[in-house]
Amino acid sequence: MAVVKSADRVIQILETIGLASDGTTHRDISEALAIPKGSLSLLLSNLIERDYVTFDASSKRYRLGPRLLVLTGRYLSSIDLLQVARPVLRELVADINEDGEIAAMKDNEIIILHKEDCSRPFKYSIAVGDRGPMYATAAGKALLAYLPEDQLLRYLSLVKLNPLTKQTITNRPALLRALKDIRSRGLSYGRDELYEGVSAIAAPIFNLHLEIAASIVVTLPSDRFKPQRRRFIEPKLRRAAAEVSRQLGFDAEIRGSAGESVEKRKAV
Repeated sequence: MAVVKSADRVIQILETIGLASDGTTHRDISEALAIPKGSLSLLLSNLIERDYVTFDASSKRYRLGPRLLVLTGRYLSSIDLLQVARPVLRELVADINEDGEIAAMKDNEIIILHKEDCSRPFKYSIAVGDRGPMYATAAGKALLAYLPEDQLLRYLSLVKLNPLTKQTITNRPALLRALKDIRSRGLSYGRDELYEGVSAIAAPIFNLHLEIAASIVVTLPSDRFKPQRRRFIEPKLRRAAAEVSRQLGFDAEIRGSAGESVEKRKAV
């Protein structure tokens, strides 16, 4: 596909300025992009005139301007989580041939927002709108792991960790250890915790503000929940979660990876 040179340069300039947390100088931009200083000055002047870039005369540094924030806000306000997540989940399920779901937190429970069925038979059925305990599901633990500390404390004060199977986590220290492991790995696991014979792997989905927005889940029979199968699913699930997060405005390159960027909480 043909690239319009001036348009491509404008995009490169905006990306270069955006990646500089404290702005950047004319010289740095010119050297980074190999743009002649005269051409760069003209492009920057046009961007400044239209408020896409600002210039601080005292520091001689360029920063992104308010016009970009307006456009970003309009774009994000038009995005719907499921609109973004459905095609990504559909592609994931087709690739791994296991059931998949998008789940979110509502009234201290996990709720299924969308699901995609694979071609394999599975006696356990999940329906859109189904709810379950956060602490006993991979999807729920993926959300709990990234809640702000005050919200997590509130959840723990309101919810009793009742045993649902022999594998259900039923005490607070064990749950907190599990959530710490999830933040470290970036993935949540559940095996026979809600129902015997049902396992799941979940990954967190983040929005522009680094807030946990939802989780993307792969559900499968426990007899298929073997190390080799998990190793096959995990990287694909990570990529799917990262793609949905990216489309929601989360930028891992600028803000760091989810596990590193989200503020680390002290042990509760």
